[in-house]
Amino acid sequence: MKKKILFILIACIAVLTACSNNEADTAKEGDTNLPELAALEVNFDVPEHVEVGETIDLTAHVSFDGEPVEDAHEVLFEVWTQGHSDDSVEVEGVHQENGTYTASFTFDEEAVYEMYAHTTAKEQHAMPLETVIVGDAEPSDEDAHDEKDHEHHKHHEEEDKHDHDEE
Repeated sequence: MKKKILFILIACIAVLTACSNNEADTAKEGDTNLPELAALEVNFDVPEHVEVGETIDLTAHVSFDGEPVEDAHEVLFEVWTQGHSDDSVEVEGVHQENGTYTASFTFDEEAVYEMYAHTTAKEQHAMPLETVIVGDAEPSDEDAHDEKDHEHHKHHEEEDKHDHDEE
């Protein structure tokens, strides 16, 4: 009798395990009941090349779920010469219309400039990176997207680690 109960118990466990694995596989393959999460999209629009002393509009087109964002919490353009991210300049973007934010910037020296369009809206943050060559400056592969890029990613990794530690 005890052997019969033990056998039935083992058989039930095996059936339940097989069913739960099948459900997990089905969810991985594309459960259409899961909603897609909308993402903040920022198209950072700057020319590839400008002349020394030229002033341009740094432009960010911000959208969320396909709709223009008219009320971004922050659009901040951070600009520095390649290899000198510690000497960056921040210029606040001003909302124009249809999710477009701009700020004027003058390129005073012949250099390669790198810049982020830090954008916070709809409880998300995006920071696309662009490069502008001023005059006859030559980009340096060694300095491209220098420590500033790594510094931001490192900060987010530390936040993620902290979040996991709290769980």
